[in-house]
Amino acid sequence: APHAREIPMSHVIGLAGSIAVGARVSPKPRARVSSPRAAARLAASDVPIPIGLPGSRGVGVKCLRVRDAARPARLRLRAVASAAAASGAFDDSAGSTPSSPPPAPASPVAKKKRPFIPALDSTRFFLISYIAVGHFIACCTKDAFTLRLLSQVNVVVGAFFVLSGYVVAYTCTELGKYEASKRVSPAPAFVFSRVMGYYPLYIAAQAAFAWVFVYADNLYNGPIATAWHALITCTLTQAWFPAHAELWNAPTWFLSALTFATAALPFALPPIARWRARGLRVAMGVLTAISLLMKLAYSYDCNAWFFMEGTMAAKTHPNWMFWNQTRFSPFAALIDVLIGCVACRMVTTRECDPSEDPDWETEKNRGPGVMLGGEPGTLAASPAIPLAGMLFVIFARAFGWLSLNDALTRCVFFVPLFTAFVMRVHAQTAYADVPASERGDATYNSFSKVLGAKPLTYLGAISFPIYILHGPIGQIFYKRAVASKLFGVVFTKYPEFFPAYLGIVLVAAVLTHECFMKNKKIQSWFQEKGQAIAKAF
Repeated sequence: APHAREIPMSHVIGLAGSIAVGARVSPKPRARVSSPRAAARLAASDVPIPIGLPGSRGVGVKCLRVRDAARPARLRLRAVASAAAASGAFDDSAGSTPSSPPPAPASPVAKKKRPFIPALDSTRFFLISYIAVGHFIACCTKDAFTLRLLSQVNVVVGAFFVLSGYVVAYTCTELGKYEASKRVSPAPAFVFSRVMGYYPLYIAAQAAFAWVFVYADNLYNGPIATAWHALITCTLTQAWFPAHAELWNAPTWFLSALTFATAALPFALPPIARWRARGLRVAMGVLTAISLLMKLAYSYDCNAWFFMEGTMAAKTHPNWMFWNQTRFSPFAALIDVLIGCVACRMVTTRECDPSEDPDWETEKNRGPGVMLGGEPGTLAASPAIPLAGMLFVIFARAFGWLSLNDALTRCVFFVPLFTAFVMRVHAQTAYADVPASERGDATYNSFSKVLGAKPLTYLGAISFPIYILHGPIGQIFYKRAVASKLFGVVFTKYPEFFPAYLGIVLVAAVLTHECFMKNKKIQSWFQEKGQAIAKAF
């Protein structure tokens, strides 16, 4: 404007939806911003904001330079005022034109919605199917190759911990913000809410199959030990006892270790959510290194570098207790869960404002990285690539091409490949599949879209009942003490019965899902009890 005058700013008063600014003429210009986020947003904007000044209709505020968006004291603002009168002078006299009213506050930005990722549900089914078969495959075959191929349960189980961490970070951190969701606080309410998501079916199975567990336990260990074992299994603390982690329903040691990790998450998620791209990348490296150190300690001390523990008997292992401590450790489980949390944030932070990340340009120049492979929707970013890598690792060990123990295979190969797989499924769903659906592209297809088909997602829904039930049902037919008592024969004598066993598990899982898991009264009752217990903390 021809009559523009420069006015030094003294204070930026606040930032809440719209920007409220106060100005006065001062010989010593200064500027203050309420927060680094305010500084960053002002730096990114170039929108005149009217403020009241005597003798003028408004002042346009324009951010000219920010030396450091993270340090608001260094923000320099210059206000340019357009004179309302031809004289262009700012006059405080009584005859001045009154200032115009401030603008109406801007409407709040709509909260970003998290797209549903159905392919993750399907992934659960394939993981648990492998584990359920692997737990009892030795009951129907003695073929060495088949046993090596299907007994790598200790390798695959790491994927479940990673997936658990990934899902909780996806649902409990804010999309488009560097902060955790409010649902992680208070911590006791969060922990009991998560635990009560899986404890009802767990304790129901404990009760339903107690006659199987108690009979065998009392037969071998006596009533006092049986009572103690009942206590630690019902309280999900069995994973802390390496020699007894597989008590009663053996596969549920996983839930015991997961419960400890869940108790740590309300305190871990908020700082993880605040990390920018560089911090997440460094955290992923540190967590992987810690996990590797645990496995190296076991491998070195036991000279177990080339074992395949899934096919070994306890008596043939030099230190079975050390191996149990390595694979059942709740602390090791926590590391894998945190890897999943960090991996999720490495994808979701792309929704955040780049101006809030001081290293954004540097990280952008680094590219998507090896975990994501490329931009979503491209061949290089396909989830099929890490999936092929996981299958190759399993088959390579079965054929003897890769001689490395279960612990190191899990840490060095399988967990990183599975983490990349989940990240790519997430990115492909959110940034390729969803946009294609919104624009009505009927010809579009992708790996994640196929994996998210409704029949597969239903199988994913019944995967948790499969996981809970396959152990006790297997004991009925294959545990010597129980099967001999019930049938007079152990079904290892009939290898052809194994498919029938798997069918029984599948049918039982469907019935349990439909009648128990989908029963809102049962689930609500347990949630209410969980929150009542949480109040005591």
